Amino acid sequence: MDTCFLIDLMKGDPDAQAVARLPTTLKTTSISSAEFLYGAKQSGKKNMYDFSEKFLRFFPVLPFDEESAVIYAGIAHAFSGTGRHISTFDELIAAIALRHDEPLVTRDRHFSVVEGLEVISY
Repeated sequence: MDTCFLIDLMKGDPDAQAVARLPTTLKTTSISSAEFLYGAKQSGKKNMYDFSEKFLRFFPVLPFDEESAVIYAGIAHAFSGTGRHISTFDELIAAIALRHDEPLVTRDRHFSVVEGLEVISY
């Protein structure tokens, strides 16, 4: 799950909730977890951070490992000099999803440019 999906799901977005009801195990990445918790910390509300940390416990977190690093390097290299680019964090998230052969649930359409990445849009 991309960071935007975690945020939308926590906020009760109906489209995100519909995806969450699909018969699959939703997983997130270590990068999305970090972005999600950073945003909660930036809110300045202690209860928001505590709630966000507990919310994340419901989902398995896929790690960024050596194989993810190799995949990330390929993604970043493929975009270099092409004029196409997504953020480094999003490239890392895509690499983790590809490494673990998991689809990425997101509303961010720019992920569609990552070759081989299955995107579940909502």
